[in-house]
Amino acid sequence: MTRARRNDAERSAGGFTLLELVIVMGILSAFLVMLVQLVGLGLDLFAEGEVGQLLADRGVASRRVLSDELALLRGSANGRDREAVEDRLVVQLLPIGLPADPERGATLVQVVRAAVQLPPARELELVDGELALRARAAEPELSDTELLAKVAEMRATTPLRGIGNMLLVPWRQEGSDDALLELRAAWFLPGQTVIVRDMPVDPFAVAVPGSPALPGVTVLQNIRPILQNLLHCEFAFWSQATVSWTAGAGAVSGGPGPEQIWDSARGGWLIDDESGGTFAFDRGPASRSDPTDDIHPHAIRVLCVAAQPPELPAEGLLGARIGPDENGLRVLDGDRFPGPETGGYVKIHGEWIYYAKREGDRLTGLRRGQRRTKALEHPAGSRVHVGTTVEFVIPIPHHKDDYRG
Repeated sequence: MTRARRNDAERSAGGFTLLELVIVMGILSAFLVMLVQLVGLGLDLFAEGEVGQLLADRGVASRRVLSDELALLRGSANGRDREAVEDRLVVQLLPIGLPADPERGATLVQVVRAAVQLPPARELELVDGELALRARAAEPELSDTELLAKVAEMRATTPLRGIGNMLLVPWRQEGSDDALLELRAAWFLPGQTVIVRDMPVDPFAVAVPGSPALPGVTVLQNIRPILQNLLHCEFAFWSQATVSWTAGAGAVSGGPGPEQIWDSARGGWLIDDESGGTFAFDRGPASRSDPTDDIHPHAIRVLCVAAQPPELPAEGLLGARIGPDENGLRVLDGDRFPGPETGGYVKIHGEWIYYAKREGDRLTGLRRGQRRTKALEHPAGSRVHVGTTVEFVIPIPHHKDDYRG
């Protein structure tokens, strides 16, 4: 073998040259970078899909709960066989938390009081509670075991009627983020009372919940959460004057749009803002005891906004402080913000804000204090909520228009 051929063989047996190794390492590095990017993109898409599914599940759950409860609303088609209105529906716009002396411009929520059908299990729970109170008042010395036996004995002679009343109230949810609400409810037997200053009070005979006759603290003691982690919940009622769900949005009662307040008995309760609004179809106190003079909506439209689970990263963060009069705001990392570019609603603390356009990190064309909330100052770093909106309509089979008899 010649010396040249021997040198070539020795170089081949010695492995890759430095240049070849650098080229291979560069190719591998580029491949690894692409792989990491693909994996990261896949993880981001998976996380977004998981969050989207959680929000969708929350929306479905909210719809199911509200549909089940509102489907139980009770009302008479004519009422000619009664001596007084018993199946009343009252919806008032009242300050959240039902304070006796609300602050100026306080957030308003719809407080619903309605006659409902009581499922047997729910009615039995209420009946047992009432019987236990009655038995304890009659025989204070009864032991717990004896009390249970007494209640069972009394229940055997107490027929179930299947009717009662429901109180439905949006309330601020406990926690550091006061944007979150919960929907609370209580159910009562007909004529059942609560204690206010050592006196029994029928919560459905009081004109304004939150007034001294029925303080907010008493209401809170009797209601329990049925939906949590909400950003918003509102109802609209189709009356005989309504022409569409969107016509006359925000108009006063009696316009072509849906009603925001209601009093089926038209008994003189809804006459000004302090009482929860002015109801155009009100006929005064005489209507309250006239069973032929009550009216009920044709349908109820529900709009509910469920929040992203609080344990997940915020949908958006406020990039800079905004005052109550500013008409633009900046969110951090706007390209990842889930609010639509063509405009929509966001909630920061207790304020709903409408924006007309999203351009990068900027939300512009703001309309402040939407959905009956108050324009507020918000510091940098505040959570910017979008949530998922669920909207549906529940027909009312016992609807009754504005006529006598």
